[in-house]
Amino acid sequence: MKIVDVLKNKLIQLCRLYILTNSYIKENGGIIAGSALLLSNVITVTRNHGIHGLLNIVISYSVSRRIPLLSVRSEFSQVNGHIVKPPPPLERHSDFVDIIICVHNALDDVQICLNSVLNKTNMPYSITLVDDGSGQETASFLKEFALQHSARLIRNNVAKGYTFAANQGLRLSTADYVVLLNSDTIVTSGWIDRLIACAASDQAIGIVGPLSNTASWQSIPEIVQDGDWASNPLPPPFSIEDMGRLVARDSARMYPRMPLLNGFCLLIKQTVLKQIGYFDEEAFGQGYGEENDYCLRARKIGWHLALADDTYIFHSQSRSYTNERRERLCQVAHRNLLRKHGHIFIDQSVSYCRDDRTLSGIRARAMESLARERKRLEARSRWEGRKVLFLLPVIEVGGGANVVIQEAAAMKEMGVDVSILNLERFRRSFEVKYPYAEHGLPVIFAKNERDIPRITAGFDAVIATANYSVGWLESLRAKSRRGYYIQDFEPYFYEIDSQEYRRAWYSYTLFPDLVRITKTDWNSQEVRSKIGVDCIIAGPSVDIDLFRPRPRLSGNWPQRPLQIAAMIRPSSARRGPVLTMEVLRDIATHHGPAVEIILFGCYDNEPDFVALATDFPWQNKGVLTRAESAWFLNEIDIFVDFSSFQAMGLTAMEAMACGAAVIVPENGGTGSYARHEINALVVDTQSQEACWSSLNRLIVDNDLRLNLQKNGIRDAVKFAPEIAAFNVLSAMFDNEQ
Repeated sequence: MKIVDVLKNKLIQLCRLYILTNSYIKENGGIIAGSALLLSNVITVTRNHGIHGLLNIVISYSVSRRIPLLSVRSEFSQVNGHIVKPPPPLERHSDFVDIIICVHNALDDVQICLNSVLNKTNMPYSITLVDDGSGQETASFLKEFALQHSARLIRNNVAKGYTFAANQGLRLSTADYVVLLNSDTIVTSGWIDRLIACAASDQAIGIVGPLSNTASWQSIPEIVQDGDWASNPLPPPFSIEDMGRLVARDSARMYPRMPLLNGFCLLIKQTVLKQIGYFDEEAFGQGYGEENDYCLRARKIGWHLALADDTYIFHSQSRSYTNERRERLCQVAHRNLLRKHGHIFIDQSVSYCRDDRTLSGIRARAMESLARERKRLEARSRWEGRKVLFLLPVIEVGGGANVVIQEAAAMKEMGVDVSILNLERFRRSFEVKYPYAEHGLPVIFAKNERDIPRITAGFDAVIATANYSVGWLESLRAKSRRGYYIQDFEPYFYEIDSQEYRRAWYSYTLFPDLVRITKTDWNSQEVRSKIGVDCIIAGPSVDIDLFRPRPRLSGNWPQRPLQIAAMIRPSSARRGPVLTMEVLRDIATHHGPAVEIILFGCYDNEPDFVALATDFPWQNKGVLTRAESAWFLNEIDIFVDFSSFQAMGLTAMEAMACGAAVIVPENGGTGSYARHEINALVVDTQSQEACWSSLNRLIVDNDLRLNLQKNGIRDAVKFAPEIAAFNVLSAMFDNEQ
């Protein structure tokens, strides 16, 4: 950057500082009181967080007061502008829907299915039963059911096959929506509301299907087992209704688009029926393949297919046909599909269903949903009603604060009365960076440190999260448990023998009853080897509900360049800002327009950033909130962390959970989740050549990159916040005297 730009940047900073200072003084009592408060806060913040922390609270205050952040690099956007928003509340449907159920014997399945529909479906709806040549027992039951529940009944004395039977029902439907539901299914609460909400979310969506235990590409958690479609039986004691509740709870309601949908449950808009008609009776008269043909026909005229990823319907796999007949029908159907639509169209559709990152994320989360629920239930049985307070005096977004918030939110779901304590002077910054809507936790703002003893008096456990807050635990009542959630070895943050260094060093042994908790074995070993005391390991965690693969707005490689992201913290040498920018510059020079370099974590008008290597094409997204980070990390392909060490490396975990291939430093605690060449590349960050080679390898080796992304999605969900939250609660309360 030219010297004139540097001077211009300094002038901008001074002007903004004057505006901020004047505004703060006016809002806090005028020139005498406001100036005194400002000076006190500057001293406190600088002592606890350093100059970098002071700069960040200035930036946060400017954001909250709508004072623009000016930059001489204005051609690059500073603020992302995109966030991951929670889905809107589910509303009860008001559109009429016809539910068509085709039956051919298997009376036990039919009775269970109809009972679930009656008990789990909100009005308005009607039921149409198509009895396709069932035996006398089933036929009699259907006749009685239709009379009792005002259902329409169509009877074929001789079985015509599923395709003909389904068309008989479809031709009679005049409702806004029609649902084809197999007679061997069990629906769960709110299923119709959820399917219709998905269909109504976009006018282009014409057909919707749910998740299931066995529905080919819509199966969760597995799609294939032992070379055949997975059946995914539910382990005891969980019921089908339990699984439906958990799927709805854990869903982001992304409604991913699908190239194919399984016919066991299809919601179809009446408009689609009018445009493309009914199932192809000539090619698929005996059933199997008719729904794939119908979906492909709908897509060819512009309709979208969507997955209602918050809806779970159990599928028993019909016993109406023998396995041998089913296999024969599938083979015939496949040949007819290829004849009508061609190999390429079919192969592309199958490849998408198998490999799509959003679908992979849904399956991976379903894999862990029952384990997460077990942790919630056990925690409730042991600690429900306990009161826990986390001391979190933070002013900026950071990995340690994110960890505490996501695990505290998990504790809240476990029935624990959990709160966060921050300081009043940090309120503006904290509420900008951590909006209440993102975490839903009660936050107490203490007027000052002297106010903390009064606030902590009513809690069963109070947990410090930084070395300078451990001393605040001194005045706790005798029955309260004192904890220190250690996110790093904090003496490394300061100059040796400085006042801050000594405070951090002695924080680990400040109280004889202090419960020390760390995230990783590396962190525990650092405390043990340096201080000589033990810690309880809670384990890594990442907010897998917020950070997850979603449909991308920027498209996917190779339709666009590979997007490579790095967090830059210019004032923190251990985060490797110089090394990172030099490696990215060399990569950008080597690969040119085939890659895009995107930075975040700082503003590009910060003095320390200006001194870095910036003479290559890059974008900077600035300092992101958690919701912005979740959107951003979902869009990228590769995330690199060239820090000299990481106690855990939360951002890399978040990127992995979103489906990015990650590179992490071998020094530190990343080994608690990163497996070299399996779900990540682990690199010696003391070597610039090794860092460059690892990143270059991910760029040129597509198979490796895609494999790391796939495995990362599957592995990241194993570190859900419930697991670490459970371990923290166990550490605090299981050894009470």
